[in-house]
Amino acid sequence: MKNPFVYGEAVTGENFSNRKEELCEITRDLEDCERIFLISPRRYGKTSLIMNALENLRTKGLYTVYIDLYKATSIQKLLEIYASEIVRAVESKLERMFNFLKKTLPGLRPKITIQPDGSATIGIEHFPTESDTLRFLDEIYELPQKLAEKKNKNFIIVFDEFQEIRNFNGESIEKAMRASFQHHSKVGYLFAGSKRHILYDMVANPSKAFYKMGRVITLNKIPRLEFSEFLRQAFERTEFTLEEGAVHKILDLVNDCPYNAQFLCHKLWDVYFDVKKIRTNDIEPTLNLILTENTPFYLSIWDGLSMHQRRLLHSIANLGGDHIFSQEFIASGDLGSSSTIQTSLRLLIKKQVLDKEKDIYFVTDVFFKEWIRRKI
Repeated sequence: MKNPFVYGEAVTGENFSNRKEELCEITRDLEDCERIFLISPRRYGKTSLIMNALENLRTKGLYTVYIDLYKATSIQKLLEIYASEIVRAVESKLERMFNFLKKTLPGLRPKITIQPDGSATIGIEHFPTESDTLRFLDEIYELPQKLAEKKNKNFIIVFDEFQEIRNFNGESIEKAMRASFQHHSKVGYLFAGSKRHILYDMVANPSKAFYKMGRVITLNKIPRLEFSEFLRQAFERTEFTLEEGAVHKILDLVNDCPYNAQFLCHKLWDVYFDVKKIRTNDIEPTLNLILTENTPFYLSIWDGLSMHQRRLLHSIANLGGDHIFSQEFIASGDLGSSSTIQTSLRLLIKKQVLDKEKDIYFVTDVFFKEWIRRKI
């Protein structure tokens, strides 16, 4: 019997925790070729939501392209990924993809690369200068609109972790993208990211290229009633019984975070598979087991922090992240001046250890927060 709780990867079908409202909204707007910025904290299921939306759109007959910008380690790599994924959406066979790319963009010089596992992929020959790469990127930006017009079939382009685009060539790529994308009537765009402060700056700062480029959807936690029912059904589908209140105890401990809830339920399912029953008293020991198993990972994060960052994290984990500039909070952790706290906050957010919502700071990984509270 397979564990029904999946974490750390994108999921579809019955393993997807069914964000019905968001899924319907995103699918509908992309089908209408709108431009959407999907902004989400880490571990909220952003990529799974995107994959399910794309699956819906493919069944409706649209071309779909998914680009993970974490994989684009250079402008050249961005060009290669973008070009190959657009062609892959239109053509399924490798030889036809190769010929299609040569015909559509004759100066691009595609190549077929054999991977270590024996599979073959389409790549692009390297260009001698960055200006050549940027020139061909400009052509690639226009390709989905041209293909949609030619084949009378709309395109959907998703850029996941879109904030990573700022690692390339300053803001010139953003300006070039906007110059093309704003004229595309047959292409829907979804720009998704987990570094919220960067994404909000992109769309809300009047000096930035993507200012008011599209609507903003902020992904929130799954409503507890909906999420608890999903978790309960997953247990019962695999013949587990749950003591009254067990699911709510799980969600209390993980602060309703989707990733951490799936992680804890996955572990509970493994540990209590023989008895196929989860009691409320089983949950705390299982959480402690997770924290112990992850101690080497959390220690590596902790060791990489300054002493002041550690003190600040310890205070936030134990006291909460509101009123952190109050005299009581500062004194409790010997945190020094407000300017020193601001510096540590900025660096911890940059490292994605902390995040902020409605002026309240919180540790992004609920398990790390509990590890700090219980182990430090």
